[in-house]
Amino acid sequence: MKNILKLEDGRIDPIKDLMEDEKTFALRRILVDKDIGGAESVTFGWCEFAPKTSFHKKHIHPNAEEVFYVLSGKGIGGVGEGTEEREVVKGDTVWAPKGVVHWLYNPFDEPCEIIFLYTMPSLETAGYEIVE
Repeated sequence: MKNILKLEDGRIDPIKDLMEDEKTFALRRILVDKDIGGAESVTFGWCEFAPKTSFHKKHIHPNAEEVFYVLSGKGIGGVGEGTEEREVVKGDTVWAPKGVVHWLYNPFDEPCEIIFLYTMPSLETAGYEIVE
C-alpha cells in the first residue's frame, strides 16, 4: 500500500460529462480511494478543467458530501437549487452537502485546477446523478 503519492501515480478517471470527444476530456486523477490506498470513507483527487471547454453539468451525489479547493485558475459554479452562479478563484473552497445540486465550468482562457474529496471510498459509492 502506498501512503505517499505523486500526482502521476493517480489513476486517470475521465469525467464523461466533460469530454469533447472520445480522446479529449477534463483530466481527473484519483489519488486515494478504496482501490488506491484502501480508504474506507474518502475519495481524494485532482482535476483540471480545460479552458473554455469543460462544463460539469448540474448534478448530485446522493450518498456523499463533496469538497473541492481551487489550486489555480478560476471557474463558474454554484451549490444549491435556485442558487446564483459565482466565480470561484484560486484559494476558494466549495462544499456540496450530500444530495445537493452543484456544478462547475470553465469559460476562461486558462485551466482551472482543483483538488476534491468525496465522503465515500469510491466515486461509484458516492453516486452521480445529472439534474436537468
